[in-house]
Amino acid sequence: MVDERKLDRIAQAMGLSSGIEVGEAVRVMTADLGLSRRLADLGVTRDLFARIVAGALKDHSRKTNPREASSEDYEAMLEASM
Repeated sequence: MVDERKLDRIAQAMGLSSGIEVGEAVRVMTADLGLSRRLADLGVTRDLFARIVAGALKDHSRKTNPREASSEDYEAMLEASM
């Protein structure tokens, strides 16, 4: 479940009206900065997923995310980011 309050606080810090605008704002900012949108462009391969997920699950800061992610969630995010 997404904690809408966290997204709204992120939106406020970004000068946006609501949390629903955060995703698109990040996409625009990424494009404006000329950053890659795909992990594959950065040399990430699927064989690294297990190691990345294990590290993410150990990271204490993951509990501050708007929605707590499981290993399956991280794997899906990685796949979508390829």
